[in-house]
Amino acid sequence: MDNAYAVFFVLGANTKGSDSGTFLSFFKNIIVPAGIIYALVLLGNFALAKSYKKATGKKFRSVLADADKCFVFGISYAVFAVVITLVMLRAWKYPAILYEVRKTPAHSDFYDKHYVDPASTRIAFPEKKRNLVVIFMESVESSFASIEEGGLFRENLIPGITSLAKANVNFSQNEKLGGGENLAGTSWTAAGIISKFSGLPYFAPFAKTEDGSLSCLRGAVTLTDILSENGYRCRFAFGSDKQFENRDIFLENHGVEIHDIHWYKAQGLIPMNYQVFWGFEDQKLFPLVRRELDELGKGSAPFFFGMLTVDTHFPDGYKCPLCPEIDKRQVMNVVRCADKQVSDLIGWMEGQSWWDNTTVVIMGDHNFLTAPHNNFIADESPVHGANARRRWLDLIVNSVLTPPQFVQKNRRFAPYDMFPTMLESIGCTIEGRALGFGRSLYSGEKTLVETYGAEKINAELMKRTEQYEALKKRR
Repeated sequence: MDNAYAVFFVLGANTKGSDSGTFLSFFKNIIVPAGIIYALVLLGNFALAKSYKKATGKKFRSVLADADKCFVFGISYAVFAVVITLVMLRAWKYPAILYEVRKTPAHSDFYDKHYVDPASTRIAFPEKKRNLVVIFMESVESSFASIEEGGLFRENLIPGITSLAKANVNFSQNEKLGGGENLAGTSWTAAGIISKFSGLPYFAPFAKTEDGSLSCLRGAVTLTDILSENGYRCRFAFGSDKQFENRDIFLENHGVEIHDIHWYKAQGLIPMNYQVFWGFEDQKLFPLVRRELDELGKGSAPFFFGMLTVDTHFPDGYKCPLCPEIDKRQVMNVVRCADKQVSDLIGWMEGQSWWDNTTVVIMGDHNFLTAPHNNFIADESPVHGANARRRWLDLIVNSVLTPPQFVQKNRRFAPYDMFPTMLESIGCTIEGRALGFGRSLYSGEKTLVETYGAEKINAELMKRTEQYEALKKRR
C-alpha cells in the first residue's frame, strides 16, 4: 500500500526537476507492455472478424460495419484496457487514499498517547555545541552489504560503509550491519526527510497560507527548528532541483538555507547549461560539499549541514567516470561508487580542524524503489524472501554516545526514531528521550514499532486526524 501512497503524494506535489529517465522507465515497463497487450487484443478482434467472414461469406468491411459485432469488439477492447491499467498501476488504491486524505479529521487517541510534542519537551544542549552533518544517501540500504556482513548480496557492495559501521554506531535489525524499516508515509525522498527530521509521517502535510502559498507542518517543531533556535547555521545541499516534491517548502519553513543546482549555477560553480540525470552527479556534488563544510567550519557558530546524493536513484542509477566495472548491472556498480565517495568524504572530514566537535549521520532516505519488472535486489540476492529483509541504512560516525551492542542490535525502528536519536548523538539531553513519534535508539527503550508492529502504526498514522491537521498550521 505504501507504494501507492508514494505515487499518490508525489504526483500531487511539485515534480519540477525530475529525471526523464524515471519516466522513460515507467513508459518502457508500463505503457509499452500495456500497448503491446492492447495491440494483441485488437489483432484478436480482427482475427475473429476474418473467421466470421469465412463462416458467413460476408465481406470483411460488412463485419466492421455490423453494429453488434463492433459493439462487442469495442467492449472487449475497453475491458481489457481498463483491467490491464488497473493491475499495472494498482489504480484501485488511489480513491481510498483520496477519501482518507479529504475526509473530516477525527480525534486520535494514538496521537494523544504517543506523540511527544517537541515544543513542550525540555531539550538541553551541552556547553559546547556540537556540529551535525546529515548525509542522505539516495535509496541506499544496509541490504547492499554481503550476507556475511548482514546484508543480502554475495559480495559486499558497500565495504567502506561497513567498515565505518563497525567502528562507530549502527542500529540494526540483526547482529551485524542493518538499519531501519520503511513505514507508510516515509518511503520516498520527501517523506524520508520529513519523517526523520520531524518524527511525523508524510500525510498531505502541506497547507495554504493567507497569501496563497504553501507551507509544510508549520506548527511542528523539527530537528532543524531546534538547532536553529539554539544558534546553529542550518544548510542543505542538493545536486538536483530543491522544488521537487516540495522539499524546499519543508526545509525552508524550518530554518534551513538550501543550495541546489540553481544556486550553484548562479554562483558559477556549475555551468549554466549543465544537466545530467536529476541535475548534476555526485562526482560534482562532493567537492562542493567539501567547499561548503570548509566555509561552515571556519565560522564561530555551530552548524548543521545536510545533503542528498542522487546517483543511486531508481531505475538504474547514474554511471559516472568514477564507477567501477565489476558487476553486470549498472546500479550495483553505482552503489559501489557511492560507497567510495561517501567513505572518502568522511576521510577528508577527519582531517579538518572542526572534526573532533562534529557528528555525522549517514542514512538511506528510503529503500531502493523496485518493481516486479525491475528488482535487482531480488534478482541478485541468493537469500530467499530478500524483499522482506530489506532495511534503509543508518550509521552515526563520531557520536557522543556509544551504546552497548545489545542496545544497537536486534532492534526494530522507523524513520521517526532518528529525530531524537540524532539530537542525542550530539550530546543533547531530551526529557523522556522521545520526540514526535520517535524514541531515541540510544535509550534502549522500545520503539513504537517494537511495541505495536508496523501494521498498527501504519493504520493509526495514515488517516486524517485533528492533531496532524493542527500541526500543519502555525502555532
